[in-house]
Amino acid sequence: MNKTLLEPTRELLDECMAGNQLAFKEIFYMYRSYAYNLIYKITGPQGDHEDLLQEVFFQIYLSLKTFHGDSSFKTWFHRVVIHVCTRRWRYQKAEKRINPKDTVNLESVENIVPNAEMGTLKQLELKDLVEQALETVDYKLRIPLVLNIYGEMDLAEIAGIMGIPEGTVKSRLFTARKQIKDFLDTTDKE
Repeated sequence: MNKTLLEPTRELLDECMAGNQLAFKEIFYMYRSYAYNLIYKITGPQGDHEDLLQEVFFQIYLSLKTFHGDSSFKTWFHRVVIHVCTRRWRYQKAEKRINPKDTVNLESVENIVPNAEMGTLKQLELKDLVEQALETVDYKLRIPLVLNIYGEMDLAEIAGIMGIPEGTVKSRLFTARKQIKDFLDTTDKE
């Protein structure tokens, strides 16, 4: 996913910083799908993905003038996405608005797609199981995992985005993978 994410040219960024809305639209279209997928993987199926996507690009629009090029635009962009998602988590946790155990179950999927072949149902069940497993992982562990797996980033890139040492990233990845494995092992036995 990350390998196809293009770095905007300096000229395009300068145009955006100067207030050129067409230039900002170009960045929006370059990053929109990637941002949506990243938000979905970080927040899970219960997230307000469209709202978060709008918030991410609103924050980028407001903050772009502060981007000085000390890091790559992609690194800065990932920081904005993570900041928006974690801010929403903190709000939801404080308000206790979401129960992480509330997930789509297979029965509701079967009602939506009653004539689907068994293979498709198995794929949906597996996707649901992976989403449930990912939801059991604390966001501090989930973010590096999502960046590593879905963003195809290495330890150094993740450490740079999150502002933590590589060893911490490695430890969080190990713990996240162990938690997911434990969840899947427990689910498999039921």
